[in-house]
Amino acid sequence: MTKRNYLLFASFMVLLAVVAWRFAKHAEPKQDDMLSVIAEPFQVHDGWGYKVLVGGKTFIYQDAIPGLPGNKPFTSKDDALRVGNMVVTKLTSHKIPSINEADLKSLQIKF
Repeated sequence: MTKRNYLLFASFMVLLAVVAWRFAKHAEPKQDDMLSVIAEPFQVHDGWGYKVLVGGKTFIYQDAIPGLPGNKPFTSKDDALRVGNMVVTKLTSHKIPSINEADLKSLQIKF
């Protein structure tokens, strides 16, 4: 390989590395660009519910225990918040935020 070919090859590799680095840097989401996802309990007529806020706007409004028949509210603020936080965890893990009876039992929710 001649000196000229070596310089061309090295220049091309450096250019390729710079382009790859810039592309990777722009592909990563910045913390400022991400929306906050939080669960917030609220009181209903005879118990508690929760809502999931995404970027400060209500995304999920749950005034009854999910995964159970009927419309029974949570008996405590803590129960509502624990289930709401599980929903937040599922959402931020790119999973379907459904709750079933097994989830409620694992969180020791009274129903």
